[in-house]
Amino acid sequence: MKAGLKKLLALGLVAVLATGLVGCGNKSSDNSGGNQTALEQIKKNKKLVVATSPDYPPFEFMVSENGKSKIVGADIDLAQKIADKLGVELELKAMDFDALLPALQAGKVDMVITGMTPNEKRKKAVDFSDIYFKGENAVIVNAKDAGKFTSEDQLKKAKLGVQKGSTQETYVKDNLKVTNYKALVAVPDLIADMKNGNIDAVVLNSKVAGINVTKYDGIKVVENLKLTSGGDEEAMAVAIKKGDNADLIKLTNEVIKELQDSGEYDKILANAVDLISKETK
Repeated sequence: MKAGLKKLLALGLVAVLATGLVGCGNKSSDNSGGNQTALEQIKKNKKLVVATSPDYPPFEFMVSENGKSKIVGADIDLAQKIADKLGVELELKAMDFDALLPALQAGKVDMVITGMTPNEKRKKAVDFSDIYFKGENAVIVNAKDAGKFTSEDQLKKAKLGVQKGSTQETYVKDNLKVTNYKALVAVPDLIADMKNGNIDAVVLNSKVAGINVTKYDGIKVVENLKLTSGGDEEAMAVAIKKGDNADLIKLTNEVIKELQDSGEYDKILANAVDLISKETK
């Protein structure tokens, strides 16, 4: 996810929001000279500081509300749920994707929630929660074209649409070796282009694809299409600084499990997709 190819949308705003980071969380000394765990420090500060790179809808993105920019998305709702569980205020810090883990390691934020895949390289630098989101690449087409694509070779010859900066753009560009594809910020715009015949198919995360199929008439997810060239499963987890953080990871995992077991996370994701649609109208 977001493996260095994050969208550059609103980078100026992101850079501004990223300034003025304050120390927080992770093991530190209190006024009495004793050591506190990350969780204890968060409760003492009465604030959970979460870093994110808000350019990957529907997980994190910017909207305008009452003339002001606001960070929203499924990951932001997850962050709020964790803050609620802790009984503290949520503070968001927006920054470039590459700056997130250094800020976490420096103790400037308590956790990173930004659609991040816990790969082996990152696991050496920080700790991760349980996986809160899984999905594979999927292809949606106009219903009349449901049987048109049965192999990746056919996809390579099609006019494809992807969400700009997404893992799917990486898949189309680097694995399928397609150069003539269309990358847009908003999924509704891609679907509109497909319905208008400007592109043949849209490659999306499977869950995002499934949500959109229920929202728009006349489109379908291509079935039995095996994406072998990099169509691997995507996974997202919360990043937390290495150290005395077992209690914070445990609490985060409890929130994730509650959301998944109740089905509430799927509702959060669907609501985020709805919000994108409203923003792009």
